Amino acid sequence: MIKGNSYILVFSMAVLFTIILVSTTPIIIKTLLAFITIAFVFPVIRKFLFKDKFRKIKVAFYSSVIFTIGLFLVSFFEEPSFKLDGDLLIIMVVLFYSLIGNFFYGLPVSLISEFISMKFSNIRFWLSGFIHIGFGLATYFIDPGGFFIFAVICSIIFFALDEITKLYSTSYGPNQETKK
Repeated sequence: MIKGNSYILVFSMAVLFTIILVSTTPIIIKTLLAFITIAFVFPVIRKFLFKDKFRKIKVAFYSSVIFTIGLFLVSFFEEPSFKLDGDLLIIMVVLFYSLIGNFFYGLPVSLISEFISMKFSNIRFWLSGFIHIGFGLATYFIDPGGFFIFAVICSIIFFALDEITKLYSTSYGPNQETKK
């Protein structure tokens, strides 16, 4: 579990638990966030999350940025009246919520997907895609009329970026020679 000088990890987890406990978030979300926080205690999860120079964390961030830009472009072409003050606030809110979704839902799903799909090398790509998109579709059961379409779009973007960065990191990683 936790060894040596891991004061920063323990302090960060304590702060996150405190925020979770005192928030007005629904109990199911609090439980999910608590489990995700506890998951960081296990070295195997940290290893998957932080390997390849924080690849999965970068994928979660880039997925959120791409989703936000795409949503902005779609809304911009539907209604070309762009107001810098109001639309910028909406863009920041969309980016914030997609970051929360990708970090607190997408990252654990991606870790589960990688853990399961590594055992099936011949169908790894398809199984990983099915798990990513399946969990995106599962958000329908949380809020049927709401955000599940956006969650599916984010899960497709997350899966595509994860596979692209995985391919890049194995092709040009630190132990590989660069192709010329």
